[in-house]
Amino acid sequence: MSRYYLDGFGTEDELNELLASDVLPLVRELQFKYNLKVMGKVMNVGYPQTDKDSYMMCYPNGLAVCKVWTTKVGGVKSDQLEFCFRSPFYAKSRGSDQNDRETIRSTKLSSLMAVLKRQGVVRDKKLIMDNKVKQVKLGVSTLRKAMGNSDKQNAFTADEIHVMLATLLGESTDGIIPVLDLNKCKNTLDIYKEADRIRDIKREESKRFFKNPFYLIGIDDYKHLLIGKFKMTILHSDSTKIEYEIIEDFKRVRTIEEYPELLPLMTMMKVSYETKECRRLGVLNFPIMDGYDEGLDAAFFYGSQPTNYEQSWMATPCPT
Repeated sequence: MSRYYLDGFGTEDELNELLASDVLPLVRELQFKYNLKVMGKVMNVGYPQTDKDSYMMCYPNGLAVCKVWTTKVGGVKSDQLEFCFRSPFYAKSRGSDQNDRETIRSTKLSSLMAVLKRQGVVRDKKLIMDNKVKQVKLGVSTLRKAMGNSDKQNAFTADEIHVMLATLLGESTDGIIPVLDLNKCKNTLDIYKEADRIRDIKREESKRFFKNPFYLIGIDDYKHLLIGKFKMTILHSDSTKIEYEIIEDFKRVRTIEEYPELLPLMTMMKVSYETKECRRLGVLNFPIMDGYDEGLDAAFFYGSQPTNYEQSWMATPCPT
């Protein structure tokens, strides 16, 4: 469409409207200095009087960064424009409310751009990317939980454990009241063996699912899909140490038709969740939940409810 719009977004009429708008100089500067692209006009919660002039801007891979608009200083009859930049990734220490703290304004474009640079307001692409992909940790936990319980628990009393320890070490059990119940020991051992079996399944399934290339698909409250292909190189669900390899970078799309290899899976998801009791988004009935769907071989998870900037996620192994 143009160097201003995100790939696949913006009609010719929308581009002409942007080119004629007062906010174009700010859009141009953000595109030049940070390589941000316009996704489109959006609602700007907290500033209803400026909704028509608000544009969402993203990195080329579709990661949402900020909203920009202009307003008239001194009221609608004033000719003095004020450029406005808002992002949830930055907040001033003072402000009348959260909307105000997240917004930087200036009547001089050069002053606004200087503040963005000096304060590091525009969140780095890699930092946003890391936050998105590392939420896969939640997907790992969801997948492993679906495999069953691998915790080793027992119902032995302290005196029974005392008997077992004394017997193991060849010491006297005189004066210890409980008599060791061998059937109880056998049942507990069977429980432990089953826990080990489930633990091994969890490890193998996690490796199959995430150590090989997999699709990571997110949906936000615009009902846009963010689709990428990744592989985890270091992965521990109980640790913050997670590293990944980008097979294919994210891409923001409106419809799944741009990924024909995913169309059968997403069609099955649409049908499967059409009548299920869970929150769903978009025409695909994308479920907002934590859970593993064995029929789809897909893990669903989220760190927060979908917003303009955050997604609910689905991970599924790439076809081999």
